[in-house]
Amino acid sequence: MGFFDTIGRGWKMSKLSMVVVKHDPELMVYVALSGIFSILAFIGMAIPELLEMSWLYDENGAMTPAYMAFIFCGYMALSIIVTFWNSAIIANAHIRLSGGDPKFTDGISAAMKRIHIIIIWGIIAGTIGLLLKMLNTAAKNQKNPGLAILAAILHMIGAAVWWMMSFFIIPHLVIEGQGLGDAMRSSKDMFFKRWGENVVSGLGIGMISGLIGFVIIVFSVGLMVAMGDLWYIGLIIGAGAMTILICWTSAAEQVAVAALYLYSKNGFMPEIYQNNGMFEFKLPTADELA
Repeated sequence: MGFFDTIGRGWKMSKLSMVVVKHDPELMVYVALSGIFSILAFIGMAIPELLEMSWLYDENGAMTPAYMAFIFCGYMALSIIVTFWNSAIIANAHIRLSGGDPKFTDGISAAMKRIHIIIIWGIIAGTIGLLLKMLNTAAKNQKNPGLAILAAILHMIGAAVWWMMSFFIIPHLVIEGQGLGDAMRSSKDMFFKRWGENVVSGLGIGMISGLIGFVIIVFSVGLMVAMGDLWYIGLIIGAGAMTILICWTSAAEQVAVAALYLYSKNGFMPEIYQNNGMFEFKLPTADELA
């Protein structure tokens, strides 16, 4: 099995992951709920600024420690929200991909059972994400070209390593019920076991999303021009279509993680993928390798 075979399998898996979401649209509701709760968290973080509260800045115009702590807590809340709903999607997708027929509440129930570890992991992931964001900001604002390049390289390497280490962390935390240490080790080992499919699945879904998004934008702009004074109808239709696309592809990304988790664990793709034509997406047997 060569590199281009891996590319082909990963691309095909990307499309089928989106098909799974099409058959289980409740997964998009999970993404929508994640977005709604995230927006509420953003609003909560913005309220002190909107009310111009006195404790935000000192006499020199610098952020006070209290305000920095407030922003940090808000960022952690956002990370926990995203982690919780991603956990619900993966748990629900795991039931479907394992041959079950999940109810809407099954994913939420599975995530709630591991809420303590989800909160801890959300804080860890949020802290590392914040540090990477600060490093990226430092790279962009650094006036010394050499230091700017160094910071950019460190950010790129750090983001890539963190992505690889945490790719399968949620399945091991929520589905396997592992602790953080064991889950990190299992996630790392599983990622490198199927690294090609893991990378291509994300790229494939991103490319499909980009192509569909481009079509939506072109159609919406054309509709706005054609409708004249009623241009806002085209804008509303376009915004609605883009919202559905974001929910669809975001859910598909987590479905792909669940599918690759089962593939790495069992040696073959879930039956629903095989029923949609992915018969070859399995590990070769000892006789086939002989």
